[in-house]
Amino acid sequence: MNASLDTLAEQMLTLVEIVSAQEKDIKSLKEQCRRLEEHDQAIAVAFTTFFHVLSAGRVAKLSEIAGILNHIIKIAEQEGRPPESIRFLRDLAGMLAEDRA
Repeated sequence: MNASLDTLAEQMLTLVEIVSAQEKDIKSLKEQCRRLEEHDQAIAVAFTTFFHVLSAGRVAKLSEIAGILNHIIKIAEQEGRPPESIRFLRDLAGMLAEDRA
């Protein structure tokens, strides 16, 4: 009976170690996701700023740039590009649309 309790105790400790390791991995992945989201936001702000500079310099209108982005989105969807990339472009086009309103 003691042998089976010892085996059970070892199995429980092993499970605790596995769960602990998985929790650390999950925490690390969440932090990586947060950094990537911040990076995406920074890139979107940089692009939007660039587009506004073009618009202010009368190189291109925001509506024209948004139209180009929408065309790029359409092609990206047809080519089966990653959903995250398409979502990023949509967010960017949306930011330009918000500024026109």
